[in-house]
Amino acid sequence: MPSINNIKLTIGGAESPAGTEAAREFVIPVRGVAGLDKTVERAVDPAIVGNNMATGEFLMADDVRGAIPLAIRPCGGIGQLLKSVLGDSETPAQVAACVRIRYTGSEDSCKLVPSASGDTLTSSIGDKGSESGDTNFGTAGVIDLTDTATDTVGELVTVIDAYTDYDCEKIFGADAVDAGEILDFTTPANNRQAKNRWAYVWFGSADSGVYKHELTPDLSSTEHPTYSIQKDGYQDNFLYTGCVVDTLSISAALKAMVEGDCEILGFAEAIGEDASTLTLEDVDPLIFSDGSLTLNANLYSYIRNHSLNIVNNHNADGYGQGSTGRQYHQKGMFEVTGDLQVRLDATSYAERAKILTGTQIGLDFKYLGKIITGSIYEMMIVEIPYASLSTFEFVENTGVFDARISFRAFNPKGTNYNDPLTITLLTQDSAEY
Repeated sequence: MPSINNIKLTIGGAESPAGTEAAREFVIPVRGVAGLDKTVERAVDPAIVGNNMATGEFLMADDVRGAIPLAIRPCGGIGQLLKSVLGDSETPAQVAACVRIRYTGSEDSCKLVPSASGDTLTSSIGDKGSESGDTNFGTAGVIDLTDTATDTVGELVTVIDAYTDYDCEKIFGADAVDAGEILDFTTPANNRQAKNRWAYVWFGSADSGVYKHELTPDLSSTEHPTYSIQKDGYQDNFLYTGCVVDTLSISAALKAMVEGDCEILGFAEAIGEDASTLTLEDVDPLIFSDGSLTLNANLYSYIRNHSLNIVNNHNADGYGQGSTGRQYHQKGMFEVTGDLQVRLDATSYAERAKILTGTQIGLDFKYLGKIITGSIYEMMIVEIPYASLSTFEFVENTGVFDARISFRAFNPKGTNYNDPLTITLLTQDSAEY
């Protein structure tokens, strides 16, 4: 008798072309029974032939789709699902350290630009799109990362944190990491905005064995990559090809682990597959207590819960002639929404006014897994640089007030220095998803 404790989902790809079976490469960590399946749509024969009853029905279409409940952690299976829902990823780079920087001054914009070839970190402030070097940052806005005062990550953090209008803190890495190993930002145009949000700055390594996987939305007309997903342990073993992630949600709550759900749309099902021999990588779950959340660059210590929803709004039909199965994917308007519940205090209450003004702010959250090496953890970082707050509710929480805040991400008009959503995984896996 099949047991739910013996089910396994595996994934591989990207498929080329879409719908062509790809070898499975990673286990998808699930926390329950997957709803991914094939169902059929039939139509009753409309012919009236004098016997006062329908004569039969015929297959019109079959629908490969369904939900997968996820036990989120930084691993290849989650990485490929993120690649499918977002569409873009950078080539993984080995890293040794990461810091984050925010600008707290009065100017409208702060543009940070690292230069791997020039061994510099530049900060320019002013009106967005016409910034100039900040005289409070290095020399005319430029820090020389070969200077003896700033040539290690520990020194760099101390120096920047002491500058007027700047905060800087180390996320991970040894203080002695060479600051000259700074990495360029991949997109867009090697810039990051540090006003009203944190900018994460990375430092490379030749041998750390820790790889940074950065995934961002592809907002072009190009369809996202498809993957092959195998489902074992359901009396039989099933293979679903042409799979894309239509929606993916991530949530976390007090005294719990980070969880998720995704909704799959696929092309076809095959049965009778050999059971997969893949095993989940040695990777730990992400724990709520090992996380942090910032809104408008303010760190919140008292967090009840939060959620993030990524939606591609695919055309669910995608049918044609020659097959009863779905034959193509057509994504719609990309959406990112979410909510969070934090302690009501002066800091959180100050955000309420932004619901009326429409002021866009940044938010991010990060979660740690187990230590990979030294002070470097498995990690997931989510950055939403352009968020508008839509609701602010006063909610009771065991005798005190919390604030429940909902938000929506945007891709603003004009000059932007960030992708509208960036999800970064730190893993021991060097493969691009």
